[in-house]
Amino acid sequence: MDKQDHQATQRRFEFIGGQVCLDFANTVGGIRGGPAQEALTSYADLVAWSLQAGLLSEEEAARLLHLEQRAAGEAAAVLERAYTLREALYSIFTALVYGSAPAPDDLDQLNGELERGMAGAHIIATADGFAWNWRRDEQALDQMLGPVARSAAHLLTSEERSRLRQCASPTCGWLFLDNTKNHRRQWCTMTGCGNKARVQRHRQRRRTPQGASSPKGGAAAAGPGS
Repeated sequence: MDKQDHQATQRRFEFIGGQVCLDFANTVGGIRGGPAQEALTSYADLVAWSLQAGLLSEEEAARLLHLEQRAAGEAAAVLERAYTLREALYSIFTALVYGSAPAPDDLDQLNGELERGMAGAHIIATADGFAWNWRRDEQALDQMLGPVARSAAHLLTSEERSRLRQCASPTCGWLFLDNTKNHRRQWCTMTGCGNKARVQRHRQRRRTPQGASSPKGGAAAAGPGS
């Protein structure tokens, strides 16, 4: 990877979801429909995220950045597909968190990418038995979308689905799998939203006159998702 490509992939992303499809859904900070920050502002950002997520090697990432220079329109179309898939996944997962049925249109979007992402599926022998594998078109600018769609399909058809959670901060919409022993995880990260909520509770207690009762709960501050 040359210096220019290296610089294009140096932007750092957070991975707190527990599944790559959730981390992909979390590439918007803040909340949908409110103050939000787009993390994937370019195709290069999508490649950088995919590299850090382990979906691409450095060599594959460099190749895609070079291909983008010759096919900017196609790369832009892939980025739009990435946005569409991401928002469909976010809607599906948040519906499940709150006990609702996902919208058929969102499932259609996922299934469309899943059909593309299952192309070239085959079985390989491993040290432990057998496993799925997928042939990858090295010239395909959209090659990171298939693994994301397959990750979502795996999560939706597994028991892990019951551990889907959303950050308790009202200004953070990040999703994650609650793998704690007591299944009471509230925050995307304790150093982000969790810490800010703790600080806010501490300030609230200091503002409350001695002997007066504190308001129950209280809004949490924005965290990494903001």
